[in-house]
Amino acid sequence: ELGDLRVNLISELTTIQIVFKNREVFILHDNEGIQTIPEIRGDRQAIKQLLEGKERLRTLERNGQLTISAPIRTTLLLESIFYLTKSQENFSKII
Repeated sequence: ELGDLRVNLISELTTIQIVFKNREVFILHDNEGIQTIPEIRGDRQAIKQLLEGKERLRTLERNGQLTISAPIRTTLLLESIFYLTKSQENFSKII
């Protein structure tokens, strides 16, 4: 069971918080004041690749396109969520 997981996606233009709760996904826009862990930072194109499932989270981090502040276990969980769902959830439209 996934439980309640929050992640901030931060690009040069916007901050979006994605909340995974009870098998549902919620998107919260413009949450500049909310400090949550984990956090994924990068340019818009790298975040789009992540959300579309075209590239893995840790690969984008290794390539210097994204930075992640999260424990490794959370990073692996997020990577699997984004990579396995690919664009089924239409995540890329949020950024």
